[in-house]
Amino acid sequence: MLNLEKVVCKFCKKYFYKQVRHINENRKLGYNFFCSKICESRFRTKRVALICENFLCQNKLFRVPGHFSPHNYCSQSCAATISNRSVNRTAKLKNPPKVCKIRNCNKEFYGNKQQVYCSRICAASTKKKDPKIVEKEVLEELSKFWIQNGRIPVKREMYGLYKKARSFYSTWNKAVEAAGFKPNPVMFAKKYISRDGHKCDSLAEKIIDDWFYYKNISHKRSVPYPEFKKMTCDFVTNNFFIEFFGLEGQHKEYTKIVYKKRRLSKKYKIKLIEIKPSDLFPKNKLDQVLNFLT
Repeated sequence: MLNLEKVVCKFCKKYFYKQVRHINENRKLGYNFFCSKICESRFRTKRVALICENFLCQNKLFRVPGHFSPHNYCSQSCAATISNRSVNRTAKLKNPPKVCKIRNCNKEFYGNKQQVYCSRICAASTKKKDPKIVEKEVLEELSKFWIQNGRIPVKREMYGLYKKARSFYSTWNKAVEAAGFKPNPVMFAKKYISRDGHKCDSLAEKIIDDWFYYKNISHKRSVPYPEFKKMTCDFVTNNFFIEFFGLEGQHKEYTKIVYKKRRLSKKYKIKLIEIKPSDLFPKNKLDQVLNFLT
């Protein structure tokens, strides 16, 4: 049978039993008695147990005396709860309640002198335009662009108009149809004829082809690459291969073809000129990109 003796915990003052041989050893070495490792750890630390000052919480928290503050809370949420109560109470005492200026809201709130809306949602709603005004702007801008250019604008040319059209009509094609024009919903489905009669796969290619026409630069369309007759270049002039890489990074297969054309150009020492969408939209920069041809 174990020889036990009752001792008291140094931290929590609780009585517990311990073997006599351990008691004698602790007394010889000058050690204290603890009922558990938790009590031993808390006794050795300098942290002091406090109670959260949020009356709805009142959880225990431990802090070093040097980290005490006038008000001690266990978390930021508890501190914010008490702080917001005091701020709202002060606002109610200093200022009478206000009424939100939005007609459909009319909610009472407390705030500073400059605040006239009860929330950010109400404030943002005042900045929205009347849907009828937005519809009128979209249709007028589309008609104006068609008269000046004889075609429908692409998103990159009039991104501000594109956003307005999407907000009212939900899609760009519906806005184009509402303006009385025919959209091109399928990629590469519509062919464009340039000024010199060349058939182009996209509007961007037509713009480039027309630029050659107005600059009186002779050029060829759809010239095959060496070894690959089915893989053609958009334009060839003065031994320069000129490509419009409009969908690079957007379509996986298209991007693979772009990389393949670049490898072939290096292999056969072809002078490849790449034109990006940013070179055409929203502003045509072909005069700067292809100025060496003029």
